[in-house]
Amino acid sequence: MSFDSNGSQSPPQSQIIPLSDYLSAQDYENFVWDDANREMSDAWLAPVVTISLSLRKHKIFHHSNKEYLKPPSPFVQQGPELGDSGSTIVYKVTSPEGYAYRRPLALKVIICKENSRPPGPDSKVRVEALKEVMTTASLKHPHIVAYVASFEDYCIQTREIRQRPRGKARAVFKVDQQIKRHILGIAMYPPAQCNLHTLMNEVIQHPNEADWMVAYLHTYFGCLAQAVAYLHQQTNQVRHKDIKPENIVIDDFGVPILTDFGLSRHFETGQYSEGPTPKTLKYACPEAMQEKGREQRSDVFSLGCVYLEIATVLLGKPPRFAEEQLSDEGASVSTTDFKYCESLHNLDAYLALLSTRVAPDLVAADPPKEASAKAVLAALPTIRRMMDASDKRRPLASDLYPAFRHLYDVHDSPGPCANCEEERRSGRAIFPPPPRSGSPTLSRSATMGAGAGGGSGGGGPASIVRRGTGPMATTVLVSSQAGSPVEMEMSDVGEVEESE
Repeated sequence: MSFDSNGSQSPPQSQIIPLSDYLSAQDYENFVWDDANREMSDAWLAPVVTISLSLRKHKIFHHSNKEYLKPPSPFVQQGPELGDSGSTIVYKVTSPEGYAYRRPLALKVIICKENSRPPGPDSKVRVEALKEVMTTASLKHPHIVAYVASFEDYCIQTREIRQRPRGKARAVFKVDQQIKRHILGIAMYPPAQCNLHTLMNEVIQHPNEADWMVAYLHTYFGCLAQAVAYLHQQTNQVRHKDIKPENIVIDDFGVPILTDFGLSRHFETGQYSEGPTPKTLKYACPEAMQEKGREQRSDVFSLGCVYLEIATVLLGKPPRFAEEQLSDEGASVSTTDFKYCESLHNLDAYLALLSTRVAPDLVAADPPKEASAKAVLAALPTIRRMMDASDKRRPLASDLYPAFRHLYDVHDSPGPCANCEEERRSGRAIFPPPPRSGSPTLSRSATMGAGAGGGSGGGGPASIVRRGTGPMATTVLVSSQAGSPVEMEMSDVGEVEESE
């Protein structure tokens, strides 16, 4: 098996590069499935062709003695699974030497079921999932995960059923075929280092080594606002429907990437549904909980919840602190039961607490953080509007960036996002970007931050480091401050939903 390549890849194919450079070079076009072991029946191909999903990019295998759920050739798993819930597995993969495309990718593999059974080739749930794949493939933004390729694999169980003879008639054998297994995989770029949930917890658990993380967190407000605005713009008109920290991953260069557009939702709920699943309730908007019609501002509510957690962390408290203060149950509230939309009656009191007690206490204990605290407090009124119970009173995603632009300037590094700044000026999400201030080089041992500016106190740099060699090597983010490295293993990349 081999793959086509236009030969334009530079730097080396096996190297991680910034997503903005990856998109500018259209590197995703270099991966093309070949036709070996490809399923060619009309029943399986017709839905793919109908939604205009390219057969160069989407391949259907007929399962034949391959290890089930493992990445198909030429993908080779790198290190342990990034996540495994039993119904969804996420791998970091690459191709071995000798193949045309060797860029590391994230591969999400989903077990497909409809009403507890594998769906047929023309099932509604399969068609809806393929539409989601097509939607993901159409999105090109420096803060949205890039689609590279997708595949399906299925196997058929054949049985001979003996029918009882009647009278002197001979026994009749009827051949029965059923789809035994069906999986859907999607290859995406980049393979991330961790998710936002993990990063925020690292900031709280290791505050003495977190200066570079804090500096980057300030920039995530504007970058994520632009990502969601891009989804909502008239040419796309896409709602994410599941924005939460676990679905925001952080790449090798500290850049936030919005991922997971609900592909697994179709199969895990057993049917296509516009209602929230039990796993998305915490950040769900009020209209979703009430099963009312939703529009783009539903995403804005969920993003506002994420922003509130980031603001809480930047003011020195863990995300859990927001839950405890907002919930009527206080510290006894269960993380699995808490829902932001059910605690909005306490939101104003919580924002006042951040302004009158939490922020002043932080500055009193650490005066250099005053600039950061003031910048975060200035953003709270916009976060409050984003989390309004009425969707009509929430701002549009396209109006958010100016309200958070000042947070880029709190620290000298990494500074404003060149891609987001250009997109605001010209409307172009992809362009050949100039170097971002203080951004790392393209080396895997790149420095991710040169210390905090803006009066926050300098810290040691963070690096991307390989641990070990060979297929079991892992990649970690390392902050070398105070001689005490802080490591975030890649096992926390993206979200893998819990099994029902």
